[in-house]
Amino acid sequence: MDKYIKDLCEIIQNGDMENTYKMVWIRSIIETCVIEPTITKIHFDKLSRKIFGYYWNQTIYFDLEQSPNPNKRPEIYQIVVEEITRYRSKFGYQPKWFTEIESRLTVPTQRINSVLAKDVCWRFLKVSGSYFDIYELDKSNRIITPYRADLLREYSTILFDLINYRWTQKLEEFNHSPRISKKVKGTDREDIKRSSLTKFKKYLDLENPDHICFHTKQKIQDKNLSIDHVIPWSYLFSDNLWNLVYVDRSVNSSKGNKIPNEQTIQNLEVRNKRLFKQMVSKNDKHIEELQLSIDDGLVRKFWVGCQG
Repeated sequence: MDKYIKDLCEIIQNGDMENTYKMVWIRSIIETCVIEPTITKIHFDKLSRKIFGYYWNQTIYFDLEQSPNPNKRPEIYQIVVEEITRYRSKFGYQPKWFTEIESRLTVPTQRINSVLAKDVCWRFLKVSGSYFDIYELDKSNRIITPYRADLLREYSTILFDLINYRWTQKLEEFNHSPRISKKVKGTDREDIKRSSLTKFKKYLDLENPDHICFHTKQKIQDKNLSIDHVIPWSYLFSDNLWNLVYVDRSVNSSKGNKIPNEQTIQNLEVRNKRLFKQMVSKNDKHIEELQLSIDDGLVRKFWVGCQG
């Protein structure tokens, strides 16, 4: 392997990381070189938009923290959260990929550029007191020139995997949600697909044939019948029968990704025991899953982790 790539791998693997800035920085550089193979000089504006998109996807889908201190979040991450709040106030809570709604957003590139110039572009090159020659840096004009853009393109697949691995390691230090590696990979590739929950109706009907809303305790009109993840899907990133209930569609829409209160969790635990009694005589894979959730207290364990 060329020394240039070895040096870059050394930085990615062993560079100090207080937050995830360094990983989004180098990923944006490599991705730019791959998408625009003739490019030589890269302005921070391009990198800022990509970095904004990475944080947008991870936040709007999974609400992943990007540093250990929730009271002192990285400035770029705060900028993204502000824009997500504005977007939701106008367009609702349904998550959308950055590339899908980019035209609706005003990405504050100058604010992000300032952070990159001050805290990221030069620090990335430093590992244990040594500086590596990965790119030429023009801080005053906010431009970088990769010394070997051709090698960044050639080894991009390996480098992306290494970046995602280090990124995941960092996120696992202060995010307690499961499947973080899949979430990082999924949001980078924009290949997350929500599965239909229709297949769970036959189970939910066993315990709730009258279609009573789990949250309001009111009967749901057929046209408004919806299935809800009590513990948000954005936390679990999976569809589990023990976490699914019937709700009125309007309640489901207004609930968003809010963490349920303890009374709701207690209600779900009771519901699961009722549902298990209805299913115990059936030969179905969901029986074991439901029993495990009851015996191991998964509802409460995941609820506590969701708050962490």
